[in-house]
Amino acid sequence: MKTKKFSKIMEELKERDPEFHNEIKTEVQAEIEELKKHGGYRPGAGRKKLFKDPVKATFRMEKDTKKLLDDYAKEHNIKINEAVELAIKKLVS
Repeated sequence: MKTKKFSKIMEELKERDPEFHNEIKTEVQAEIEELKKHGGYRPGAGRKKLFKDPVKATFRMEKDTKKLLDDYAKEHNIKINEAVELAIKKLVS
């Protein structure tokens, strides 16, 4: 509905003052082109990868062990998968 009103206004403006109509049209087109530049791919944008070559691992554990893991991750402000990886690396080193 608003687009139809705008088109009608622009048509009336074109008849009454063609020069001003062209100015408005040029400005609107420039603003549209500027808006088109927003978004899309940008180098360095987006979530950073935590792991170079991640693999999915699924396993079971006791509830109390899971609670210890959750508590450790929360206390050290890290994700659970990071806590598991740290534990495994410490275990084998």
